[in-house]
Amino acid sequence: MSQKPDWVIHLVCNGVPCEECGKVEESFLPYACNAHTHGMSQYGHMDFQMVLRCSTKEIGRILNTLGARVRGGERFSAGDMVTGIYEDCSVRLDEYEECGRKVLRVIIPDKHNRFPEDPDCMEPYTLQRLKTDDLQKKGGGCTCG
Repeated sequence: MSQKPDWVIHLVCNGVPCEECGKVEESFLPYACNAHTHGMSQYGHMDFQMVLRCSTKEIGRILNTLGARVRGGERFSAGDMVTGIYEDCSVRLDEYEECGRKVLRVIIPDKHNRFPEDPDCMEPYTLQRLKTDDLQKKGGGCTCG
């Protein structure tokens, strides 16, 4: 029997209206987003982040899979190569800052299994190296909060 997640996933990306003011977000670079969890601290663990814009379902699958593994007792650190997310490759976790807190960013390799620091890594996978604030165009984003 699977348990319902007791953490939250926030997905901020182009085309999504702000929950507070209704302004539609359009400031992210193409293929970028800021998807992140809140609630891993209840397990004594850092939250997770993804910045490569996949489908909402895929983002939820990846972040919820990691959250469930933490709830089950696994612990992850920056630099870990994590198996079991995809059948044909591992993902890597790197430490980044998201809204003033440290998170473990899920870094997905391109179809040739190259990570963003590889000079031959395909676009848009390379954008996963950007700081969270650099995923949006300067001066973009909702300012209501």
